[in-house]
Amino acid sequence: MSNKKIMDNIPSKEWVHARQHYLGGSEVAAALGESPWTTPFQLWLVKTGRIEPIISTPVMELGHLLEPMIAEKFTDTTGLKLRNISEPYQHPEHSFLRGNIDRQICSSEKHDGPGVLEIKSTTSFRLKNEAGLYPAEWDYQIQHYLMLSRYKYGYLAIFERDTGIFHDPIYIERDEKFIQENTERIIQWWTLHILQDIAPAPVNNEDLMILYPDAKDGKVIEASAEDQAYYEELIKVRQKINEKTFEKELLEAFLKNSIGEGERLVAGGRDLITWRNQETNRIDTKALKQRYPALCRKFMKQTQTRRFVLK
Repeated sequence: MSNKKIMDNIPSKEWVHARQHYLGGSEVAAALGESPWTTPFQLWLVKTGRIEPIISTPVMELGHLLEPMIAEKFTDTTGLKLRNISEPYQHPEHSFLRGNIDRQICSSEKHDGPGVLEIKSTTSFRLKNEAGLYPAEWDYQIQHYLMLSRYKYGYLAIFERDTGIFHDPIYIERDEKFIQENTERIIQWWTLHILQDIAPAPVNNEDLMILYPDAKDGKVIEASAEDQAYYEELIKVRQKINEKTFEKELLEAFLKNSIGEGERLVAGGRDLITWRNQETNRIDTKALKQRYPALCRKFMKQTQTRRFVLK
């Protein structure tokens, strides 16, 4: 879809009100620029009805199916009883701030008052690549729920669907400073970008390809002083990347030479590196084109993108 169509595809106010009139807990990190999956600009496109939201995916459906099992495991582990809450929590003054919690934790001898249980079905690979125990955007979500519910605590129940491992429940305490700062930022975001319909700035290549999918043949833009400064800084950054890439390849070569014909490099029984044989099956496109040229032409699909090249 072209930039003009994206930006001009403004649905009726009734349609937007019916489908995109609130911000849920899972969207808070995206609005604040803290989500690795969705940018503020992409969230704005969905909330203003310019593009259709993703209703469901197989992974999302699996997460819903696993939710009761993870909740039951949480109760078995902690002894804390749970309740399903069907109605969303809503901010008393800002009705667009809402949240549907996975489970309410009932009051107990351990906790004086109810709490929020946030259930996560994820993968070991994702958790392994996080700086902390879990993704930072989950903090934004659960603190948003604590703000709406006015509860003092919550828990994260994490299940690795690729390994079958249940993590020990993680206790989350209500953080008043975090809540106040981010609630103010969310209200400002909604006021500026939704109520005033001002697009957030693009922050990555995906945003920019949505905005500017096509280049106009022959159109030339004269660089401003700011553009020139960014260009020179980018040249420096790329030089540093090239230097680090060369350094990385040298270190890898040294370690591969140490492994030699082995499969693993260990230290005190702990794996440091593996270098195993790996088989892949790929279509030999060159041979296929030579033998069945007509068939290849029949299934040839032309695509267009924009290539960013430094001169």
